[in-house]
Amino acid sequence: MAILSEEREAPPAAEPLARVRPVPHGRAVGVLTACFLVGLALYWAPLRGVDLAAMNGYGLISVLPIATLVGAFVLVVTFFATLALPRPRRVLLTVQLVALVFALHGLAPALEETARPPTAWQHLGLVEYITRTGEPHVLLDARYSWPGFFAAVGFIAHAAGIEDLEPIMHWSPVGLELLYLAAYYLILRVVWADWRAKWTAAWLLVAADWVGQDYFAPQGLGFALYLLLVGILLNRFMPRTEESAWPPGRGWLSLGPKRGPAPGERPVGRPETGERIAALAVVLGIVVITVATHQLTPYLMLFTVTALVLAGRCTLRGLPVLMAVLTASWIGYMAKAYWEGQSESLFSGIGNLLGILRASVGERITRSSAELATIQQTRVLIAVAMVVLALCGLCRRRLHRLDDRVAAVLLLAPFLAIGLQHYGGEITLRVYLFILPGACLLTAYLFFPAAVPVSRPTRAVGAAAVCGLLVAGSFLFVRFGNENFERVRPGEVQAFHEILRQAPQGRVNLVWQTGRKGPIGAFPQAPWGLSAQERWDYTELQAPRRPENITPILEALRQRPGGFFLTTRSNEEYNHYFFALPKDYAPRLVKALESAPELRPVFRHRDADVFALRVEPGPAPQVAPPAPFSIGRTPWTPVGVPVTVLLVVVLVVREVARIRGRLPRRGARPVLRWLGYAVWPLLALWAFVLIERFHVLGS
Repeated sequence: MAILSEEREAPPAAEPLARVRPVPHGRAVGVLTACFLVGLALYWAPLRGVDLAAMNGYGLISVLPIATLVGAFVLVVTFFATLALPRPRRVLLTVQLVALVFALHGLAPALEETARPPTAWQHLGLVEYITRTGEPHVLLDARYSWPGFFAAVGFIAHAAGIEDLEPIMHWSPVGLELLYLAAYYLILRVVWADWRAKWTAAWLLVAADWVGQDYFAPQGLGFALYLLLVGILLNRFMPRTEESAWPPGRGWLSLGPKRGPAPGERPVGRPETGERIAALAVVLGIVVITVATHQLTPYLMLFTVTALVLAGRCTLRGLPVLMAVLTASWIGYMAKAYWEGQSESLFSGIGNLLGILRASVGERITRSSAELATIQQTRVLIAVAMVVLALCGLCRRRLHRLDDRVAAVLLLAPFLAIGLQHYGGEITLRVYLFILPGACLLTAYLFFPAAVPVSRPTRAVGAAAVCGLLVAGSFLFVRFGNENFERVRPGEVQAFHEILRQAPQGRVNLVWQTGRKGPIGAFPQAPWGLSAQERWDYTELQAPRRPENITPILEALRQRPGGFFLTTRSNEEYNHYFFALPKDYAPRLVKALESAPELRPVFRHRDADVFALRVEPGPAPQVAPPAPFSIGRTPWTPVGVPVTVLLVVVLVVREVARIRGRLPRRGARPVLRWLGYAVWPLLALWAFVLIERFHVLGS
C-alpha cells in the first residue's frame, strides 16, 4: 500500500507543486492513533452480547449495539482525518484500511458459528466430489463445467493435509477483500493523482462492496484475478510517449487533439523485453485459469482489455482476439454438457436488455416484506449513486485537463455484460462489483481532482468524510439485510450429515416446502449438497395455506423411497420474508409432523427438523454412474481441435513478436510474415467449427 502514496513527476503542462513549509505533526498522529484504537474497542467489544435470533426484517443492523455504530463512525472519521495530514502516514493508513476490511466484511464471520451463505456449502460439495472421484460430474451441476476453482481447492487442501475447510470458508470474505486491495494497488500505482485520492479509492473499494460475492466461490477469486490482470497490463504494457498502442488518431476513446489533456496515468519503470514476455505469460495464465474457473468473468475481462486497447492504454493489440478464442473454445468444447441441447436458451438473453434488467432489478424486490423491500431498494440507490458520483469525478478531472481513460474503461466496460444474459437474476450485482474499481477511483477524484497534492485539503477531506460515512453506513444497512435466511446455522449442517448417516445406500429424496407458486426446480435455503452430491434428489412442495395439512408431504415421501422431509430455520425465514408465510407457520408445521403416526423423527434441533416414514415404501434407487466426459463429436470437430491449438500458438507468437518489436510486416522474417498471413484463415475456420458444433449439438 505504500506506493499508493507515491507522487510522480508532473509533465511540463502541469502546474508546479506548491511549496509547503514542513510542520511537525507527530502529536496529531498520536491523537489519530488513539482515536483509531478507541474506535476499534467501541466497535468490537459490545458484539459479544449480540443475539442473532432477535433480528427483524432489516437483518443484522437491527441487533447491532449503538456502541458498535459509534465505533464505526470513529473509524471512518479517523481515516479521513489522517488524509488531512500534510504528508501520507502509510503505516497508519494501511492499518486503518485492513481494520476496515475486518470491521465490515468480518462482522458476520465474527458473530456467526458457521460459514455463510448456503451456496458456500454447495461449493464445498463440489470440492468434495472432485477430490473423492478425481473428475467433475458435468451432468450433475452446471458449475462442474468450470471446475478450476474446485479442483484447485481440493488439490491444495489434500496436499496441505487440511481435512476441514470450514474455517477457510468462514473467513473467506476477509481474505478475498485483502486480495482485492493487493491487486487494486497495481492499478492505483499507475494513476497520476493526489495520494489522498488513491487512499480514498482503496477505502471506497472495501466500503462500497456490499454485493457479497467474496464468499467461498469461484466468482470471488475471479474478481481478484480480474484486478490482477488489469494491474499487470497497466504496469507492463502501458504505452509511453515514444510508443503508442495505435498510430496517431487511431485511439477510439481519444479525447481531444494531440496537444489536449495530459494522460491521467503514467507508465511505471521501463520493463525490459524479457520482463514483458514474462508478464505476458502471467497474463495468459490468468486468462486460462479464469476461463476454466468461472463462466462470466472471462467476458468481463475481455470487454475491459478490448476497451483498454482501443483507448490506447495497452500495447497488446492482439490480446483481445486471443482471449476471445480461449473463452469461446472452452465454452464450445469443454463446457459442452452445459449447453448441449439448449443452445436457444443459452443465447436467448443476448440483446434482451429490458428483460434482463427486469429480471435483475425489478423482480428481485420483494413485495411481501416492507423491511426487506426497503433494503433491496436502497441497494439500487447505492449503485446508481456510485455511478453518478463517478461520472461527476470524471468531469471534474476533465476540468483539470486530465484524460482518465483507464478509470473510464473500468467504469463503463462491465456494463456490456448486461446484454449477455440475466445470469440467474444476478447480472446487475456482478456488473456493480466489476465497475467498483473505476467508480471508486473516479469518486475519489471528485474530492481530490488535482494530479499533485494540495497544501490545504480541509474542505475536500471533510466532503470525502461525509461521503465515507454515508457509504459505510449504507454497507452496514444493506450488506447483511438478508442475514435472517442467508446465515447458516450449525444445526442445519448437522441435519444433512445425519440424513446421510441414516439413509440407506442409494439416492436420497429430500422433500421441502416453499411459499412460491411452483414447482420451478428451486432448492431449499439450506446447505444442501454439502457432501455426496450425486446421491441427492430434491422434491419441492408448495406450502399449503394451513400448515396442519401434511398430506402432500406424506404423499411425496411415499412416492419415492429413501425420502426425508426437511425444514430449517433459514428456509422458514426465507418463506416468511419473500412469500409472506406467517411467523407461526413453521412451529405449527413441526407440531403436526410430530403428531403424525406415519412419521418418525430423524433429527431434532433448534435449527432444523427432519422426519421420515416409519415404514419405507421400498428400497432406495441406486446411484447412476456418471457419464464419462466428452467434448462431443461432429463432422468438423476433428478439424476444429487442432485448428484451435494452432490458432492459439500463432496468436501467442504474434504477441511475443510484437513485444520484441518484430511484428509480421513487409521486410520481416519469412516465418513471422507467414504467421501473420495464417491468422485470418485459421480464425475463420475456427469460428466455422464452433458454429457447426453449436448448430449440431445444441439443437
